Amino acid sequence: MRALLTIAGNRILPGQTQPFRLLVVAGALYSLGFFAYNTVFTNFAVESIGITPFELGLLETIREIPGLLSVLMAAAVMMLLEPVVAGLALLLMAFGVLNYFYVDSVALLIVFSLIWSIGFHTWSPLAISLALRFGKDSDMGTRLGILRSSGNIAALAGIAVVYLVTAGFGFRPMFIFSGVMIGLGGLIMFTIRSQEHPPEQRIVIRPQYWLFYVLQILNGGRRHIFMTFAVFALVERYGTPISTITTLFLVNQVVSIFAAYVFGRWIDRYGERLVFVPSTFFIGLVFLGYAFIDSVNVLFALYVIDNLLFSNQLAISTFGKKMLIKASDLRPTMVTGQTMNHIAAVIVPITGGILWQQFGHVVPFVGGAVIAAASCVFGLLMTDRTQVSVEGPRFSPTSAT
Repeated sequence: MRALLTIAGNRILPGQTQPFRLLVVAGALYSLGFFAYNTVFTNFAVESIGITPFELGLLETIREIPGLLSVLMAAAVMMLLEPVVAGLALLLMAFGVLNYFYVDSVALLIVFSLIWSIGFHTWSPLAISLALRFGKDSDMGTRLGILRSSGNIAALAGIAVVYLVTAGFGFRPMFIFSGVMIGLGGLIMFTIRSQEHPPEQRIVIRPQYWLFYVLQILNGGRRHIFMTFAVFALVERYGTPISTITTLFLVNQVVSIFAAYVFGRWIDRYGERLVFVPSTFFIGLVFLGYAFIDSVNVLFALYVIDNLLFSNQLAISTFGKKMLIKASDLRPTMVTGQTMNHIAAVIVPITGGILWQQFGHVVPFVGGAVIAAASCVFGLLMTDRTQVSVEGPRFSPTSAT
């Protein structure tokens, strides 16, 4: 398997390190499974489980608790090497998604969502940390863009499987497919090994990184409002069927393939502030559209636009690396950033669900627009100066057995 991955990587990603190529393969398998799952989730929850807005908000809040506890979870496994932890995280995520096959109540939905969420929130900051490390500082935005774009390409295949499977077999077989693909991604991560000793077990929270933390909190708030309630609005308010949602996700992935790579290149060329602030302003307009526009076709278009602009969060990660004052802070800082991101993520969904239930759909989306405006203000404080270098490659593929 290693030989096949090496040959394919040399042809598809020339000029990149072999560890980064393996990370891209693992990330693509993860995306293949996760986006297939994500495409059917809302329709499954509404049509098969009968979930209400409040229950959806409660589910999202509980599902984001592992993100809030990322720092503690990371500290518990800090003595393990990053690729090993990433592989174990994907296997745990696969277990949770696979068991959706048996879910027949909101309670079980919450239990297995919490399980896969632990794996997901362990994997996510590690994937970013490894991508930032596996190459030169001068093209780290490009590497993040490649990782995101390759995942979007794989997601297209996952959405195609949804088209083929759900029409004849319903939602549940998709969870088997999704879990298997995510698990394979975890196995790929075990083919990468470190040439260094594991770092000391520690948690890093520095006052010098305050702007990175604030941007992560705001990003978590606006992201989870849209993730939780945009598709729910299309399904619950307008009765959008799974076939249309699947088509919408398909268009999103096609757009995102190019958007993630372009955003990564723009960040390397123009800097984080000039990319992040204007795109976040337009995200705020998307929220206002969902609050006040009743045309479902316009909302479809706004959904795609938001997904296109979603890649602007790459700027927060590259900024987070640039402002490090110690090279060894990279992994714990990315994990801490995710925890900060989920301070809002834990509060926003259930609060939004309560507000929707009491006052209608307008209030949560207006709240998202306010958060986007605050992100623009703080984004103006971003700088492009690199404090220390955290360059790779520092990992190599394992030898064949």
